[in-house]
Amino acid sequence: MEPFRIAHIADLHLSAEHKRSNLRRARRLLEEIRRRRVDHVVVTGDIAADADGREFEIARRLFKNAGLLDSSKLSVVIGNHDVFGGVHRAEDILTFPRRVRHTDVEAQVETFRSAFKEAFDRCMFGSHGKAFPYAKVAGDVVFFGVNSVARHSGVKNPVGSNGEVGDGQFKRLAHLLGVPQLKGKTKIVLIHHHFNKLAHAADGALNSVWGAIERQTMKLHGKGRLFELFREQGVAAVLHGHVHVNTGYERKGVRFINGGGALLGPLGDIAFNLLSITPEGVESRIITIPDELPAVPAEESAPELQAA
Repeated sequence: MEPFRIAHIADLHLSAEHKRSNLRRARRLLEEIRRRRVDHVVVTGDIAADADGREFEIARRLFKNAGLLDSSKLSVVIGNHDVFGGVHRAEDILTFPRRVRHTDVEAQVETFRSAFKEAFDRCMFGSHGKAFPYAKVAGDVVFFGVNSVARHSGVKNPVGSNGEVGDGQFKRLAHLLGVPQLKGKTKIVLIHHHFNKLAHAADGALNSVWGAIERQTMKLHGKGRLFELFREQGVAAVLHGHVHVNTGYERKGVRFINGGGALLGPLGDIAFNLLSITPEGVESRIITIPDELPAVPAEESAPELQAA
């Protein structure tokens, strides 16, 4: 039996205004993924840089050009930059906390789902009308998509970068993981926030004043019950992002794989995690890509820039 192959990426931070080089690097990334003929691509959050609908449109065009706008080929989950945006200029440090406080989280989640509606086709949802959690069957694999973006809290989430899976979503996720029809399939959880402790700065942004503030608020609250749930339900791997480095680790008997260094890794590489799933288990390796791009006709690249 041929392995089921997954390309895992996260934290693209796409924008026509901020970090414009990410557009070119993302195109290079998706071209290499397409060249390798993987069975499925998963993007675990922070597709956009500033929670702007125009950025989602840029992402849609990139995914479309890569032939990925199909539920059988693409799964996505939302990240904090897709909901609240981020700090890009020095003056944003003063205004961003207020922006987080006044963000309509439910509306942003719906905007995200609408932007990538094809990826949510043929899913089993934990609750009618809610995008998360969901379960999606792909052959002998089932993906469980989770929204880990916490709402604003003056104490627990003042700048929007902390995460949480609330009681309601947790119960719905537990139900989906236990659905009898999914027994025997390889269970893969998709979530944005990380489960490991940050030992060092993952990129240059964390060395800035704002980065120092944000690093102290990059936590996933309530991890304990998630560890227990994942163990009980036999989850094979949890794929996430949020910290800008590609790595794998194990905590509390659960395997985690981080794809957050796709474009913003500490060494400046373009990279993705390539997973091969067989009845024997999940193998994962990091694929790095030269940061170069063949010439692209102007008419192909222009729509993305016009989206600004």
